[in-house]
Amino acid sequence: MAKFVIAGKANCPYFAKAELLGDELALNLPGFKIHKIPVDPDHWDTWLKDLCQKNNWKHSKSPIVWRELLDRGGKGILLGDGNAFQEYALTYYGIKCELTSGDLTKIGTENEETFHIVEQEHKKVLASIIPFNLTISNPESPALYFIINELLNENVFSKDIFIRLYCKNQTENIEGIFMEIQDLASPHLRSIKVVQDPAEAFKDCDFAIILDDLDEDIDEKNEDEDLEKYKNPYINLAKAIDQNAKQNCKILISPFNSRNETYALVNLVSKYLKRINPKKYLIGNSMCDEMIAKAIVAHRLRINPAYVSNVIVMGQNLSDSFYVDLTYARVTDFDGAVWAKTGTHWLNLISMVADKQWINKDFISLVIDRENSVSEMLRRKSILVFAQSIVKLINLWNLPHEKDTSLYSAIVYAKGNYGIKEDIFLSIPVKFEKESYFCIKNFRMSDQTESVLEEIIADTKTRISKKFIDDYHVHF
Repeated sequence: MAKFVIAGKANCPYFAKAELLGDELALNLPGFKIHKIPVDPDHWDTWLKDLCQKNNWKHSKSPIVWRELLDRGGKGILLGDGNAFQEYALTYYGIKCELTSGDLTKIGTENEETFHIVEQEHKKVLASIIPFNLTISNPESPALYFIINELLNENVFSKDIFIRLYCKNQTENIEGIFMEIQDLASPHLRSIKVVQDPAEAFKDCDFAIILDDLDEDIDEKNEDEDLEKYKNPYINLAKAIDQNAKQNCKILISPFNSRNETYALVNLVSKYLKRINPKKYLIGNSMCDEMIAKAIVAHRLRINPAYVSNVIVMGQNLSDSFYVDLTYARVTDFDGAVWAKTGTHWLNLISMVADKQWINKDFISLVIDRENSVSEMLRRKSILVFAQSIVKLINLWNLPHEKDTSLYSAIVYAKGNYGIKEDIFLSIPVKFEKESYFCIKNFRMSDQTESVLEEIIADTKTRISKKFIDDYHVHF
């Protein structure tokens, strides 16, 4: 099969001659394919220069014709100008163009007029697009590979998504991720680009997914070390987002390797957000622990984890110390005395667990150890639950969910809710509705939950200030 590409100035009569000859060949030869690229005459020289540099060719005339070995976009073999193409067609197929120079000039003029009409229509289409700018920081995170397809194909965002992959250094891994996202061919994806400048990456950003991990040497920081030499990625990220993103930009923080410190990082970022309201547009991901807890309870009750609701993760601090509150937890489709259609009848979860000592003694330790035990069996770090928790949280935060009455866990601004008086972010129960979240009024916690929560707040506030905040002259 012969596949040829003909490119030239839109008003060039020789380009018109070559494309007419190509059309005749394609019409008469079933194995002959042709692709035409008309170029604005004002931009022809630049376009041709870039093309020749890319393919290591030497060519200076309009048109230029080349043959591709594979589908369009693959490696090409330069054939030459219009005369070379005519000679090729005559030699191999015995076909030539019989039009006069006057006819070709008229066709060239008509081509130029049509080209400008099409360009104007294209500009109108672009002007009608309302772009949704999604910026993903640290695209090399192992979570991205598992979440990007669901984010693009479930219509979580608008239909015109412009993705920016922000990284400090463009590596082969980044290039591979870029091509993989392109290969998804999502109908919702309008554009994707790799960006190394934070100002460009977060310019007019609508939603920012921060997957950056902390530097491994964070605990080895010298007290006398200059602040600018010490690179905590979250400080620069927070400043770049606040200065360049839209004022209503939603920010999700969910590092993988530094997941135990998500709570601290959310508090740190909130101190650098001046223009963007962190109390409304900043969330940290604690849903991974919630999903693990649901899975353990579901296994105990021999039901699907999807049938467990209102399992709440409270706190979550630097040492991975948190409390899972089952006070309001409920289950459906349980093999008990009362049967009903799934989702129509809910039962108190604690009442369904026969061994109450299991909840008080073994449950929390199972939640903490679950990820390590799975990783040991897989002989690699477990990533799927973590990735799915990101997708779930974005789904909840970015879609209406008007009929969803369930409680979920998220690291949000907690002061004034659930008896918390400190100006702090931590994992608490929230409801998602109308692309936003809110805390529950008149929410009654058990005495044990209140006691544990007070201890977590006191402990983590001190540790966050010592490890992250005081070093950067930012105080609660």
